Amino acid sequence: MLMLCALVFWRESPVGVICLAMMCGGDGVWWTGVADIIGRKYGSSKIPYNQSKSWVGSISMFVSGFIISIGMLYYYSALGYLQLDWGYTMHRVAFISLVATVVESLPITMLIDDNISVPLASMLAAYLTFGH
Repeated sequence: MLMLCALVFWRESPVGVICLAMMCGGDGVWWTGVADIIGRKYGSSKIPYNQSKSWVGSISMFVSGFIISIGMLYYYSALGYLQLDWGYTMHRVAFISLVATVVESLPITMLIDDNISVPLASMLAAYLTFGH
């Protein structure tokens, strides 16, 4: 999914940047490790529809995915690859982060791995909100 995203939406579109950032930053190794540690210590409150996920872990994914996405968009904007209206961009990225977080929290790992569902959902949500 990440290869497809990179091939189709690379630098000229916020869609590719957000998709990669949500998977790597939101569901990726560095923050998930912290979320796992925090989740084990403070994540006793499980999501009702998926007892293997905690509220703390999902909130961590939302926050980290949002921050990494905004950071990457800012970087590409500063390099001149993207021209963004930051007021709208912040709202759109928050929505995309929410979509990715909800998809990651669903108990569907027996049907589809979250390494496919999260970037696919992020790509679709970003494409629909940014329109290119």
